[in-house]
Amino acid sequence: MSRQLLDLGARLRAATDSQPVALAAYAPALPPTAPVAVALDPDGHSLRATDGTTTTSGTGRQALIALDDLGITLDAPTYRTLVITSPAALSALTTLARTYPSAACAPVIAWWDQRADHPGTGAVHAVIATARQRWVLGVAPDRERDLDTWLTWLGITSTGPQALLDLARASTAGSTLPGLLDAAGADTRAWERHQQRIAAGRPWLAPDNRADAALGLASRSHATEHYASLRLDDPLVAHAATTDGTVVTGHLTHHDTASITVRAARPLSRLRVGSEVTGWIGAALDAHAGPAYVTGRVLTATVGTDAALTLTVGDFAKRPAQHPAGTMLTLRPRRVDPFMQANGRRLMAGNFHRSGNWLAGRGRPVLTRSDVPLDVVVAAADPD
Repeated sequence: MSRQLLDLGARLRAATDSQPVALAAYAPALPPTAPVAVALDPDGHSLRATDGTTTTSGTGRQALIALDDLGITLDAPTYRTLVITSPAALSALTTLARTYPSAACAPVIAWWDQRADHPGTGAVHAVIATARQRWVLGVAPDRERDLDTWLTWLGITSTGPQALLDLARASTAGSTLPGLLDAAGADTRAWERHQQRIAAGRPWLAPDNRADAALGLASRSHATEHYASLRLDDPLVAHAATTDGTVVTGHLTHHDTASITVRAARPLSRLRVGSEVTGWIGAALDAHAGPAYVTGRVLTATVGTDAALTLTVGDFAKRPAQHPAGTMLTLRPRRVDPFMQANGRRLMAGNFHRSGNWLAGRGRPVLTRSDVPLDVVVAAADPD
């Protein structure tokens, strides 16, 4: 079964049952923290906002004053979650802040815009994108981009910004994806750094220098990798990932002290030779965030004359326990360690102060070229 057929089957089931079908066993986003929901008009100049108790509205400069009235200022000890329809709406809100940069809420909007580039963040909750990660509806995919479609299918009767709050609460109800609290910690540290920079006299509209821009790019890239890794600990997400080869399920055929051999159930795998992998005993639907059965590296990947894919995994971080041949095993890309990522960024920041580093304005960059995997090129070209 392909990913497209799996999606079609879920949509047909949702249409038959007249209710959303779950795509994830866990909530894919953190519950909003002291949220403020902002609903912008199509022109991007007018908005209505609410914190669940008080509702304000305005146009132009008055729109930002409406947010000021809800206490959206940089003086707050902790950040608040922006609940908004989509990234496009956040872009319009950021444009409004740049038009009236003296508003008290303007530097907070700039921070929201920066954190929105970090998947898994608890600072910004785009309700449509989050809902689409959790459920599929019995409608054409294009209709899932419409807010009213989600409100109808989830039985939300409120309107305006209150509807955004209700949809955010529905999308984050239940158990949260394990590991997302690390993202909340990153949000807190980013908020404190932003406050310190503004307090030190740096205008919030000032562009990043080259070193800050490079660290920001690394932070965004690390957040994307970490969130994608966390999602594979969700059983339903892991099961869907078997259809495109991101996750591979098979059976043990050989096990010794140096390696294990797995005969895959399908001749489809994105786990290339050299890929670091994590595996657990059982099917993809047995995915969990607990200790792995095996952590190692793909040594060989071969397709036999019977079109069966065989993977050999070795270079173990810890020797796996012995299991008999025929035991079902599922492999996925190795889990990303956010602490190792943070250490990498600290080393990167230190290197920016070394002599000859062109990002710090010293020396000239050296041109290098490298091959880019086809799936990365295809993903970069995807408009979604």
